[in-house]
Amino acid sequence: MNNYFKGIIKYMLLLMCPVFSMAQKSTYAKVPRSLFDLSGFNLQLPLSKNNSIVIIKGSDIADFSSENFYFSPQDKSIRFFCSSDGQATQGSHYPRTELRQINEWHFENSHSLKVKMAVLQQPSTGKIIIGQIHGNSKGTEAVKIWWNNGEIQAGFKKEVDGKEQRTTLLKNVALGQIFEYSILQNNLEVQVIVNQQTTTFNLGESWKSESVYFKAGNYLQDNKQPVTTGLVAIHQINITD
Repeated sequence: MNNYFKGIIKYMLLLMCPVFSMAQKSTYAKVPRSLFDLSGFNLQLPLSKNNSIVIIKGSDIADFSSENFYFSPQDKSIRFFCSSDGQATQGSHYPRTELRQINEWHFENSHSLKVKMAVLQQPSTGKIIIGQIHGNSKGTEAVKIWWNNGEIQAGFKKEVDGKEQRTTLLKNVALGQIFEYSILQNNLEVQVIVNQQTTTFNLGESWKSESVYFKAGNYLQDNKQPVTTGLVAIHQINITD
């Protein structure tokens, strides 16, 4: 084959590469609106953009899918994938693929987050934060739901920027095992329920001035090399505010 025909073939292959790339990306299924209403959340991805991360607005989530966030038709769950080399948000050391409630609220009246899910893969640390009540300023992680090497734990901060107090609610949870958790807030009282196991915590007065919101997904507690990954499947998610 002479150089002319070799050049033609090489040029055609280069033209085809983007097509193959687009086809590969389209294999990730979008989350059906009929099964999940995610309009009340923004989606945070572990991808760099303008010195921060990529955020998909709630109105656009139903039209979005990627390696990090997609629908699994096999078990009708949303998959949240994150690797330890992902981009972290400003103020954090760790990456996340996480839903962030759009409407913020204060610790008055009642608000709730209820999730049915499974952890399918854990990073080298064995730790993923799978649910939160979070605020906008430093030290405002009021409540965290932890996956910790097969244990489901609830962490609370009595006061803003205080030390987290952690309680184990469920042990020996296998990867792939489905469980449910709820965060039920009533004024400064927060109740966490994991598969019928319950703990109640009373937050301090410093929380009254904070504007907060729920988060759920895969906040990977790992940023080490070599790269490890976490994968979370959410089967149901509901918020009331």
